[in-house]
Amino acid sequence: MYLSRIDMDLADRAVRAALRDTQRMHRLVTGFFGVDRKQGELLYRSVLRGSRVFLYLYSAVPVDRTRLLPGMTLCGERDMTEWLEALRAGELRDFDLETMPFKKQPDAKGGNSRRRVLRTREERLAWLERKAAQNGFRVIRAEETPGEKGRAVHPGEAGGELYFDNYRYTGTLQITDAEVFQAAVRQGIGAGKAYGLGMLLLKG
Repeated sequence: MYLSRIDMDLADRAVRAALRDTQRMHRLVTGFFGVDRKQGELLYRSVLRGSRVFLYLYSAVPVDRTRLLPGMTLCGERDMTEWLEALRAGELRDFDLETMPFKKQPDAKGGNSRRRVLRTREERLAWLERKAAQNGFRVIRAEETPGEKGRAVHPGEAGGELYFDNYRYTGTLQITDAEVFQAAVRQGIGAGKAYGLGMLLLKG
């Protein structure tokens, strides 16, 4: 698994369009690798800093530098495989996660279940605790802040606009099952992974 950071110039029209529409950002990110998201095990997180956008990525393959557009710079890339596989149960790590807490709700007309946004902090933190238990860790400490509300536009008759209520969680976790936790880092946590959510950034 590779961890990469690409810096992008906010003055570029394509970058601004990608920030307004996470579907465009999804296409931009997959374009750096020439494979689809699942094949490349791609996760990403965009962070706005002044006139630059920092794009953090996890991927199974390295970035293809020839696919970067003008105004984009690959500032760092590291193979994290050995580090990730060396993680053990009991270890403490500081984490940073932007995700969309939700609850599946049956459709009143008998259709597919729909995601209901969790409105209270207590509901969202309980969701985070459940996700932690499913993904090989427990939350020692977590602080919640609202994230940037995401928007994705799907063209065509079956398309439309999707909106995401994002929340950022920072704090400390403890690994309880190393193998399950390693898979969670690679695969992400929660919904919206194609739209810049679910990437579990670790420190320490």
